Amino acid sequence: MIRVALHVIAGPQGGPRTYGVALARALARRTDIETIVLTDQPDAFPGMQAIPLPRPKPWSDHVTVPRILSKLKPDLYHNTKNAFPIYLPCPGVVTIHDLAYVHFPETFTPAARSYIKVHTLLGAKRAEKIICVSEHARRDVADTLGVDDQRIVVAHHGVAQEYRRESFDAPERLPKPYILSVGTIQARKNLDVLVRAVARLRKETDLEFTIAIAGRRGWKVKGFDEACKETPVVVLGEVPDSDLPGLYAHAAAFVQPSSYEGFGLTAAEAMACGAPVIAADAGSLPEVVGDTGLLVPPRDEAALAAAMRTLLEDREAAKTMGLEGRARAQRFTWDKSAEVHARVYAEVARKTQRVATT
Repeated sequence: MIRVALHVIAGPQGGPRTYGVALARALARRTDIETIVLTDQPDAFPGMQAIPLPRPKPWSDHVTVPRILSKLKPDLYHNTKNAFPIYLPCPGVVTIHDLAYVHFPETFTPAARSYIKVHTLLGAKRAEKIICVSEHARRDVADTLGVDDQRIVVAHHGVAQEYRRESFDAPERLPKPYILSVGTIQARKNLDVLVRAVARLRKETDLEFTIAIAGRRGWKVKGFDEACKETPVVVLGEVPDSDLPGLYAHAAAFVQPSSYEGFGLTAAEAMACGAPVIAADAGSLPEVVGDTGLLVPPRDEAALAAAMRTLLEDREAAKTMGLEGRARAQRFTWDKSAEVHARVYAEVARKTQRVATT
């Protein structure tokens, strides 16, 4: 059995949190892995050995984590969110979700951008293996950071079982039909474009619908706020995980217009719930959505408005698209993801054992 110290930042809502928590739970179901979670939210891991850590700070990553690992003596350490300590007393694996700080630096505060840059580069340079969550992310890490392809393994995200039920309760106080988008409100998500596309659609047609956006506010959202002044939008804020399946399932369309995603988990979740998906033809989104959704150029409000019009006017086509997306989402499971991770851990452990015996 391989003992893995899994570092999960489970505080802020978003893809990395969902990934870390779901991966830990999937690994805990395996008999070949012993998982010890290092985390800022031990309560997120009931029934598992979870060691509390302070919120991400340089001294925590580079001092507290190595001290804990020296006492635990795991076979390896895996950081699930780009970061990597300067010193490790054991082999290390890192997940690099994306390189948004390189391609969209303006969407980060200066402090956050510096923190992510330094830690991502440490992981890219020093980790035994790098896990990327899509082929797009793998190519980006290899090309942008100059990482040898042989060190990178792709493990797609999964979609939890609660998104695969046969029926879902409709959300309260949200009139139908509604178009939904879920994700952090920040510039690269292009939610300002979505709002302007909605305004265009309302001017061009007599269609009656609601636009709802769920997610926490990020950095530099002035463009989104200005667009919302002209067009009524239901801003739901952070929605509990338990409410998301119903939101997805009853949406007339789910829209993910982001210019850049490491994976695009909300699109996969919406597909699993049977919602027809419109996504930007950029980043990893085509890899996730495939030919089961409508892909539009990022920041093209006319194309986005046309795609929404198609799904609102042709409900049969929208239903068919939802069923096809639901079938495609079956390929994304956390158990499959955990299997890929387990193979990476075994390879790193074998390599370490060989080195120790030579």
